[in-house]
Amino acid sequence: MTRRWALREPEAEAAQALASELEVSALTARLLVNRGIRDPDEAHHFLHPRFENLHDPYLMKDMDRAVPLIWRALQGKQRIVIHGDYDVDGITSSLILKRALDMLGGRVGIHIPRRLKDGYGIQTEFVERCHQSGVGLLVTSDCGIRAFEACGRARELGLDVLVCDHHLPSAELPPARAILNPHRADCPYPDQNLSAAGVVFKLVQGLFEKAGRARILHHFLKVVALGTAADMVPLTGENRILVKLGLEGLAQPHNVGLRALLDGAGVSGEVGLNDVAFRIAPRINAVTRMGGGPEVLDLFDTRDRSRAEAIVRDMNSKNRERRRREEAILEEIHEWERSRPELFRKTFIVLAGRDWHRGVIGIIASRVARRFFRPTLVISIGESDCQGSGRSIPGFHLLEALEGCGDLLDRYGGHAQAVGCAMEGSDSLEDRLRSLSDRLDAHARLVLSTEDLTPLVSLDSYLTADHLSFSLYRDIQQLAPFGVGNPVPVFATNGLDVTGGPWVLKNRHLKIRLGANGAGVDAIWWKNGNAAATIPRGSKIDVAYTLNRNQYRGVESLLMTVQDLRTHPIASDS
Repeated sequence: MTRRWALREPEAEAAQALASELEVSALTARLLVNRGIRDPDEAHHFLHPRFENLHDPYLMKDMDRAVPLIWRALQGKQRIVIHGDYDVDGITSSLILKRALDMLGGRVGIHIPRRLKDGYGIQTEFVERCHQSGVGLLVTSDCGIRAFEACGRARELGLDVLVCDHHLPSAELPPARAILNPHRADCPYPDQNLSAAGVVFKLVQGLFEKAGRARILHHFLKVVALGTAADMVPLTGENRILVKLGLEGLAQPHNVGLRALLDGAGVSGEVGLNDVAFRIAPRINAVTRMGGGPEVLDLFDTRDRSRAEAIVRDMNSKNRERRRREEAILEEIHEWERSRPELFRKTFIVLAGRDWHRGVIGIIASRVARRFFRPTLVISIGESDCQGSGRSIPGFHLLEALEGCGDLLDRYGGHAQAVGCAMEGSDSLEDRLRSLSDRLDAHARLVLSTEDLTPLVSLDSYLTADHLSFSLYRDIQQLAPFGVGNPVPVFATNGLDVTGGPWVLKNRHLKIRLGANGAGVDAIWWKNGNAAATIPRGSKIDVAYTLNRNQYRGVESLLMTVQDLRTHPIASDS
């Protein structure tokens, strides 16, 4: 796929002022300015995140109602039930709140819905069961902001509901006793980008400050970091503090289940964001994607090492099964690329398959969206309903697109970049799917330009080969952890010699050796092994890359992770 290279416009004066004020390198200052950080105090807080820089939780709308609501339930020994979600953010936020309320003497239970059986969000039937069993307070975690029917039923029954969510609300809010969501239009909280784990942590912060136990709040940050990092929210503001400090704590976890999970995922020592994204989070998600649920809660509750290891072995098994299910669907989609290419020429791609495993359609949507650089909705069709999961590209608001098709959908919700939806009833299901596809595509064609549909490689700087060093790598790492809102710096170097390779690793990945700085540096282009045929040994190439550290048998070396490359024409002997 053709990619656009665009150099972030340098703001030399702002970068020079930051470098002088903070006594950092010119490159570090430039990277900060490229990320919109020009104020020296803001830059200092960014480079040196501290717990003390977190905001007052009472700046969040309804915190002054939520804390007393829980406090009364605790003092009155009422039963409290937490209704979470089945993804990592929903599970970790529920665990954080339960652990906090347990420490405050609460009578607390957690309900994590089964992804394949219960679907997303809080249901009216669950509210009625809570009321019948004597629950005094129902707290949602990572859901509930659009639960109008369930919250309305709770009000009829006299059951208090506290909503803790970070998904985008509609114009009206459900009739809950209190709603904590920084995306509320009337919420003045300084940071709207919190995950559900972050929202719940602010609630816990308010509770523990009231209880005089704020000194132990940092113990929650490890699990907060897992939920926040896994949910792909911007790693700026408070999220940066929570994730940075939480990842540091994960290097030495005390929780038996968390230690077993890290070991089972092959993560040791320093824990990075990639460890969460590609090793830890997929194992947690695999449990609910494959139909499980409560065993994830058991993992973090148990103090028995052998029990924890058994749960992790089962998680690994479910993760392998998840991969098999994904590959089966992807094979079907690859066949469609040959037999039904018109599906992939649309501006908005909608793919619907009979009985596709509903636990993996979100992952499939991500894969297709990345491959074709189009907003994508993947739908599993059942006997009497269908369920969809969507992923977007920069510049396209996926939830707004679905809102324009609300008359075709029975349920939907999510973010700008990720959504879920459902249709019920077998009558006219095929016609509704066709209409949904047509309307989403028409909307996308109005919103997106040809340029929007061409992937952008945003370059922080052009570097010469002699810049490549561990000193440069250490400068870059001052800005870690990287993620949404704080992308890993991307550089470009022109005219590098291909001195080794190209090699194709595991039939998928491209590896080449490039001449740089009088020596050589390895470069890896993940999942682009077919590019090997275009790179003759001895040729010259321009490379856009991120810089990483590689460790092999105790030896450290620099590693380029290729984002894109361009080959030079080979000069003729004549």
